[in-house]
Amino acid sequence: MNAVKEMPRQKKRGRFGKRRGSSTLSAEDVIIIAALEQLKSDLDLIHRTLDVVTDPILIDSFIYEMNAKNMRYQYYLRICKDKGLIGDIFCEELN
Repeated sequence: MNAVKEMPRQKKRGRFGKRRGSSTLSAEDVIIIAALEQLKSDLDLIHRTLDVVTDPILIDSFIYEMNAKNMRYQYYLRICKDKGLIGDIFCEELN
């Protein structure tokens, strides 16, 4: 008789990499994810604003702010990756 062993199925991961059905996110994890999402939103707004601004001083200001937020975004993204809160696909932005 040819018996085939089935591999145990892994639970699917949720939006931020936590396994569905596992324990809920800690308060710190929620804060980190919220900060990451807010920074992403802020960066999108800065990019849209740069398209319409013509004053050189404002352009420099927005570029400075964009660089600062981008560094903070990468920091939170790295923390989320280290904690396993997000999948590898999101971390391609780190490279």
